[in-house]
Formats: sequence, structure tokens, C-alpha cells
Amino acid sequence: MQPWPTFSLLTILLSYPYCHAIVVSWASRNAGSVRTRSVSAAFYNMTMQMGNIVSANIYSADDKPLYYRGNSVLLALNLLSMALFAATKGYYVLKNRARERIWNAMGEVQREEYLATTQSEGNKRWDFRFAH
Repeated sequence: MQPWPTFSLLTILLSYPYCHAIVVSWASRNAGSVRTRSVSAAFYNMTMQMGNIVSANIYSADDKPLYYRGNSVLLALNLLSMALFAATKGYYVLKNRARERIWNAMGEVQREEYLATTQSEGNKRWDFRFAH
């Protein structure tokens, strides 16, 4: 076992910024209405609690002393998280572009009529843009 490569790998795996506050504010901003914001906050809280249960079992006694399996799981989870963040950003960018195309295709009169008569609320409206 080489101590410096192990130390370097563990430092990289464990030093990523904690994204909890960013994700909570992101979900809150993109919820659009109070009703969907409360549902998204509850759903996010439940998934965080499930993640805490799973994370308590990543390192196990049978994987001691170097925790190869536990470190592999952490590496996989970090890569999955990065892929999910990239996919979410891509989704929001594409969704905003599609809404922008529809909104720009409307004339001023159509926009005013839409705003006056729409039943859509929050992030379902054509003039809503997702934060990303």
C-alpha cells in the first residue's frame, strides 16, 4: 500500500463541496408555486433521509482496513451525482429553449391574452424559465 496515493484519492473523494443548500434553493426556485414547493421540499427531505440510511452502510467491517469496496462505492456515487447534475442542467436548458421558442412565436396580443386567460400556474406557465 502506498500512503500518498491513498491519501490523495481519499482527499479527492471526500472534499467535494456539499451541495445540499444549492439543491434545496434550486428546487424551491424551480417549483414555481407554494403548493409544488412544499411537495418538492418534502420529497427532497425524504430522499436525503434515505441517502443517510444508505451512506451509513457504505463502509463495513469486512472491508477493513483499506475499504476498497467502500471507496469504490463513493467514487461511483460521486460520478453518478455529476452525471445527474449535468443531465438536470441539460433538461432545464432544453426546456427553457423550447418555452422561449413558443413565447417568441406569440405576438404581443397573443401574449397578453395568454397571461390574462391561462389556467397554468407556477412552472407550468409559458413565461416561466427554470433556473439552472
